[in-house]
Amino acid sequence: MTNTELSTEAKILEAANSIFLQFGYHGTTVQQIATKAGVNTAAIHYYFRSKENIYSIVLLNNLSLLLEALNRIEFYSVHKTNATFTPDVTQNIKAERIAWFLINETRTNNQFIREMIRTNDKISNLITSIFSYPENLEILKLLINRQFSKIINQDLLGKSDPIEQSLQ
Repeated sequence: MTNTELSTEAKILEAANSIFLQFGYHGTTVQQIATKAGVNTAAIHYYFRSKENIYSIVLLNNLSLLLEALNRIEFYSVHKTNATFTPDVTQNIKAERIAWFLINETRTNNQFIREMIRTNDKISNLITSIFSYPENLEILKLLINRQFSKIINQDLLGKSDPIEQSLQ
């Protein structure tokens, strides 16, 4: 489906994903999501009831995508052989963005994220699956380092908003 063929609910979710990944929970408004999705705020409340509900869906989807990327067998085979660690995941901008988003949200919205983990079994299970393995932590560290390096390099090149540029 192309963007014009997406259902209203899918358009809202796509817009919310993009904005939450860029600005986090507290930096995102329902109006921003509505504007990006091309709908009114009532549609967001109709489909998702609240900003918290749509955020939990976005968080769950991104945790699932990150776990899927981390579980690809080629990542571990390169890592375990002590070869130079440059598997596809370090070149996957989406995985970098998700890792960066998770770290920022954990840092800036600690209590909110804790509450989501405590009250949502799916999110809790995904977090446990991701953070229980040392290999995953190493990959996450590399993803975050790559994202951080992009931000620093863009700042050194004089880009006006290095964080926004690195997330695009």
